[in-house]
Amino acid sequence: MTTTAPPTPAPTAPPAPERDPFGPRAARTATGVLAAFNEAEILAPGDVHVARRLAALGGRGDPTAADDPAAAEPEPVVLAAALAVRAIRNGSVCVDLASAAATTAGEGEVAVDVSGLPWPEPATWRAACADSPLVAVGEDGPAGRPLRLLGNLLYLERYWQEEELVRREFTARAGPVATVDPDRLCAALDRLLGDPGAERQRLAAAVAALRPVAVIAGGPGTGKTTTVAALLAVLHDLHRATARPGRRVCGWRSPHRPGRPRPG
Repeated sequence: MTTTAPPTPAPTAPPAPERDPFGPRAARTATGVLAAFNEAEILAPGDVHVARRLAALGGRGDPTAADDPAAAEPEPVVLAAALAVRAIRNGSVCVDLASAAATTAGEGEVAVDVSGLPWPEPATWRAACADSPLVAVGEDGPAGRPLRLLGNLLYLERYWQEEELVRREFTARAGPVATVDPDRLCAALDRLLGDPGAERQRLAAAVAALRPVAVIAGGPGTGKTTTVAALLAVLHDLHRATARPGRRVCGWRSPHRPGRPRPG
């Protein structure tokens, strides 16, 4: 007689903890779309409150508090503003309205299926934002508005201005490859970064020594600090040989935390 073992039951997801309506992540006065995204822990209370305040001060009114919500700022625009504020907290400078529904993840302890949230249709969403007095459209859009829309990317104006400042500075500093003594450069690289395993650091230092602007990037432990220290010594050696003015070298440490996506 042949017996069949009963099938192994599929693992079940742990039940979601009961949400405290008075907890620190609850936006108690939010309603409608903002409340749904807050309850799913996509939006923090600060995201909601900033977006509502922007609508009240610079837009057509806060839809949550308006006597006539139909005459206030449309909920999709306020949602977009709240997501732009959220993006800053998560290490980005903008939110992509076209892909937000597919790339946004909850911030709570339990994974949330965000596909069931009331996401606006991307084309309609973008059109509503472009029509809002809160939003400047394009690079040549009017100044003084808190949000700026470029294509499908919605920025807080301040962060778009700062990104543009970096772009303009890099463009102004870009130029032809510097003329250096190749033998002297190779000798300095051999002396400072000639060990086996340092090939990528050596390449980065060589490129930076030959260009007016260079960005050296890499994850933790990849040798960025070692490379920059060697680069300083290489530049000192090269400029001492040619008696040219030295270069300025600055460093920047990204606040982005590993494991969090960064929209392009």
